[in-house]
Amino acid sequence: MPPPAHHKEVVRYLRDVMPGEAKVIAYRDNAGKCPIPIGRFGAPQSPFYSTIGAFDTPKGIPAGDYEFAACGTLGWLPNAIASSIYWLKGRQIEEWPLVCEDAVRHNTRSPYRHMAYVPSPFKLALSTGQLVQWLLGVPIKDKDLCLTFDDVTETAMYKYPAWLLHKDA
Repeated sequence: MPPPAHHKEVVRYLRDVMPGEAKVIAYRDNAGKCPIPIGRFGAPQSPFYSTIGAFDTPKGIPAGDYEFAACGTLGWLPNAIASSIYWLKGRQIEEWPLVCEDAVRHNTRSPYRHMAYVPSPFKLALSTGQLVQWLLGVPIKDKDLCLTFDDVTETAMYKYPAWLLHKDA
């Protein structure tokens, strides 16, 4: 079944703002089920990863149409994004930052074990009327589990492209 037109809008937008390679792969849970499409966009030395269509799936997080993102050359980042979404199943999170525990640990040996997310100020208006925001993911260590919204936002400011960090890109 082909992806819905409004998911293709997200891919087209990301290809336009992140020149370079564009590739979408479905990541699956340990049982080989529950596919989560994640795109890799931009130059190989600074890839940007984004879920495609996660905003259409209900999650126990504050209201909004969110895609999950990560930025950087660590090869396990897309797996950590998918693991974050699997981690959220059956959980209810009421405030930011969203911290998905052990989302990294399951994917690689790393000093990082978790992913912390904060919403981007930028919203992409789709033809459906949805306003998609990206949750900017930052890998964190055990000692960082108590980071505040401002702490995660400050770290994200150094990792993410400028278009995500302003209300109007």
